Amino acid sequence: MHRNSSPPGSLVLNAVRLLFPEKPIRAVVQAFNLEDFHAYRDRPTQDLFVTRFGQDQMVLVPLTATADLPGMTKDFSLSDNPRVFSALAREALFRQLKSMPDGYRVVERRVPTVESAKQQNVIPADLGLPTWLGKRLTLRFETRTLQLPDSKQMVVLTCASRLRTVIGANCQELHRIGISLLGLYVSTWQEHPDPSLATRLRLAGRVTATEGDTLVLTDYGNERERVPACEAYLEPTTKNFKFVVHELTQGRAEQTLESIRHAGADLSSGESRLKSIRDVFGYFSKQYLKLAHDVPLQFGELVEQSAGGVFPSCEMFDRPKFSFDPSGSRDNGWAQQELDRTGPYDRATFECKRPRIAVICESKRRGAIAETVANLLEGLPRVQSSKGLVPHGTGLVGRFRLQKPHVEYFEVRNDTGTAYGDAARQALTMAAAGGTPWDLAVVQVQRQWKDRPDNDSPYWTAKAVFLKRDIPVQAMTTETIGLSPFEYACALANVSLAIYAKLGGTPWLLRARPSTDHELVFGLGSHSHKEGRRGPGERVVGITTVFSSQGTYLLDARTAAVSFDQYPSELKKTLIEAVNRIRHDEAWRAGDEVRLVFHAFTEIRRETADAVVAAVKDMGLTRVKFAFLHIAVDHPFTTFDRAARGGKGAFGPNRGQAIELSDHEWLLSLTGRQQIKAAYQGIPDPVLLRLHEGSTFRDMRTLTRQVSDFACHSWRTYGPARLPISVLYADEIAKQLAGLERTPEWDRDATVGKIMRRPWFL
Repeated sequence: MHRNSSPPGSLVLNAVRLLFPEKPIRAVVQAFNLEDFHAYRDRPTQDLFVTRFGQDQMVLVPLTATADLPGMTKDFSLSDNPRVFSALAREALFRQLKSMPDGYRVVERRVPTVESAKQQNVIPADLGLPTWLGKRLTLRFETRTLQLPDSKQMVVLTCASRLRTVIGANCQELHRIGISLLGLYVSTWQEHPDPSLATRLRLAGRVTATEGDTLVLTDYGNERERVPACEAYLEPTTKNFKFVVHELTQGRAEQTLESIRHAGADLSSGESRLKSIRDVFGYFSKQYLKLAHDVPLQFGELVEQSAGGVFPSCEMFDRPKFSFDPSGSRDNGWAQQELDRTGPYDRATFECKRPRIAVICESKRRGAIAETVANLLEGLPRVQSSKGLVPHGTGLVGRFRLQKPHVEYFEVRNDTGTAYGDAARQALTMAAAGGTPWDLAVVQVQRQWKDRPDNDSPYWTAKAVFLKRDIPVQAMTTETIGLSPFEYACALANVSLAIYAKLGGTPWLLRARPSTDHELVFGLGSHSHKEGRRGPGERVVGITTVFSSQGTYLLDARTAAVSFDQYPSELKKTLIEAVNRIRHDEAWRAGDEVRLVFHAFTEIRRETADAVVAAVKDMGLTRVKFAFLHIAVDHPFTTFDRAARGGKGAFGPNRGQAIELSDHEWLLSLTGRQQIKAAYQGIPDPVLLRLHEGSTFRDMRTLTRQVSDFACHSWRTYGPARLPISVLYADEIAKQLAGLERTPEWDRDATVGKIMRRPWFL
């Protein structure tokens, strides 16, 4: 079932409709030639605009009455050619941005981007930070073509705002005030290749030493090995920004960073963002933006649901039902509630009923960790939510119908990676002597240890030792102990859920829907092997997670580490191995109907899609349909709901709100206003689902609903996830591999055994 729970006329996009000129414009159409194309674009007089037209032509549009054109002009209809109209409108906006008064920096042309002069810095002066440390508002504009319910096309201009980190003091000044630069990446200001754009910061390298007023760099690529400190600037990343704040404020760094987050709350709130968008488009609509000579760009209304307004089709996807019984007799949308009533989906067949758990912890924290482990296993029955729900009332044992586990503690006297590795090996030695292996290891860590050197990480060292023996690991942070009672109970509830899945259990599945005979959902991710940011010989490991249509986690598979060009052929081999394994396990027949759905973070290349099709042909499957879906988090759209006023996440849509932009693109809100935990987070942005042209299954509504369902199906948490588990799990595997491979204890072949059939990475 589906519905639209928002009142009629309440949804708004951050886009304004652009109106096609009533009459054709005059233009020259000629055969495309790359050399001529660049010559026209770079012409100093800037008296014409050139853009691609179809596969083998280009359109030249005069911008002045005396434009020097290479041929006779003819009538050209923009309403019949929305792509050309879109390009002309984007360039018209860019020219307008370039004419803005001083203080506005135009930093990109293809996606017109300007740094605002009105918000030079949103950090309050009373925090005592230097003026060269700041957050600056940036506006990005894009033109897109939408398909309306009546199949007509509409070109829109979107406006997205972001806060850019600014670290304006050069490295000489930072060094003078005592900020260490060793190990940090720095940049230098350089002229942009496009003279119409402002200067830009380009990566220079990583600092390995300082020699007087000179920085010595590594990973400098084609740049200089040594640069004057006065010419270098810390790379303006969030990580470096936080580092500088810590160095400047010492003991009050966390309080200062929290104040900075709250300072930008007004700019990120839904109401403020929507008002700002209206103001920006109102300003441009009053200016004379020129599509062509004597042809103005005209603005329509904001794209919103209103009386007489034009808005794409939309609907609301409900939270999915979960199945807690193979017979299908027990379904529920609230996992915790049904787990406490009936237990997990596989309660009758789960074998590890009395798990053996090894706990690695610091000696000085033994008592606190022992109490936390007891709470994890037995629960906290007196803690309830405002709705009366007990987040962890029965604990791991009661909720998942287990027997009391056997727990042993292995203490470390210091927090070094070596000490944690020794404790892990001690636990393995004890298990080997008794002939009873561990089912799980719990490793106590601290969040601040994330910044430890690669070869001295307590968590990664212990995890590497255990994973090599196919023993999953669960981290337990000391910060968890200090949470409020309700947050503490919720954290333990999520940990127990992940533990049950790591032990090989199935907490629940998605309720089965009528579908094809067989359906598999693949998440495509990747992990790169590379020395430094610009090291040569980058190698890519393709990571594929495989699920049934009910969300059963089947396995994860990896390609060999290969160059990017070799990735499609390696992916083909990996897919054949993965599908053949599942095909054998589930006794598929060659003539069975099969649907293979692929989710990916990045745009799916034609070579990748072709590799998948070729893999299926090699397997002899004859009735197969494919869907290649790009799940984009970086896109220009934001969805507002004017009916959602007041409170955290105000003006944000509900989770599950979907908008059909075209027959191959949908917007989907996977995080709704109800999931916003703090006002400064503003409103969440939707994901953009884009179907690859090589797909043979093209039912975007079904694919969008599946993504919505899979985002509610994470076994890391009881709440909805920010992305579907297909790509979320693949991303988590990539992060885990990145940490493990920096650990001396690790063996790259360790996770190709039976552990890969379990979600060891949760």
